[in-house]
Amino acid sequence: MKKVSVLILVVFSVAIASAAFAGDRGENMVGSLFLFQKCDSSLIPDEEAENPLYDSNGCPVPGNGPWPIFSENRRWGQMKYNLLGDNFRFSFQGKRLLPETDYTLIYYPDEWPGKGLICLGSSTSNPNGNLQIGGSLEILTGLPAPYDKNFNPVEPSGITGAKIWLVRSVDVQCEGVGDVDPETGLQSDPPQMIGWDPASYLFEGNPIVYQYTKPIDDTDDDSGFENVASRKSKPTPSDNGKNDLSNGRSKNR
Repeated sequence: MKKVSVLILVVFSVAIASAAFAGDRGENMVGSLFLFQKCDSSLIPDEEAENPLYDSNGCPVPGNGPWPIFSENRRWGQMKYNLLGDNFRFSFQGKRLLPETDYTLIYYPDEWPGKGLICLGSSTSNPNGNLQIGGSLEILTGLPAPYDKNFNPVEPSGITGAKIWLVRSVDVQCEGVGDVDPETGLQSDPPQMIGWDPASYLFEGNPIVYQYTKPIDDTDDDSGFENVASRKSKPTPSDNGKNDLSNGRSKNR
């Protein structure tokens, strides 16, 4: 009887979690993405080292295959999100991060500096290095966006999909400025990375795919790309009350 009660409780909990993402047209399909620390300052090689495996930031040297994932006792996070719908809804938890540090969860389109990236939300880690970020954004391009190098298979890996990173808020410009290019939908100075401190970041375990679907009562014709600087976001409270999901934080300062 005890086992049956536990099973019922587990099923009930899963049902509640799924219901948070549920919609009318299959929008209850939920994906789960783990993010990991992949760079560490302890791996920075000596200046005299020959053929080092890691660079001056403690990241794997390009050309040696995918960046490995560090084992336990490192920083990590998990994001749950809907696979399709008229809004990209997500819930993220980060663990063992730098304490009391401003972080921003982003979609990063290749190549550097990630022009046209999307700031999904921002929050500040608590003294234990934990944080929560959640929200709902309208992303008409879906993920990955057509201007992302990973929109089509990339040789030699054949990777497709959207990269999701957790970065320090000071290193990302969430607001774009300037006129919009009609071909790409990007502003002349679009949202992008403006700093690089990868040892404090989290990187996706695998790229994701999100498909935008029109609302049932939306009869308007879409033409061209949406201006990536105008994203609709519905904030949800974080564990420390500092979550800002309207459009991340402006880094023009």
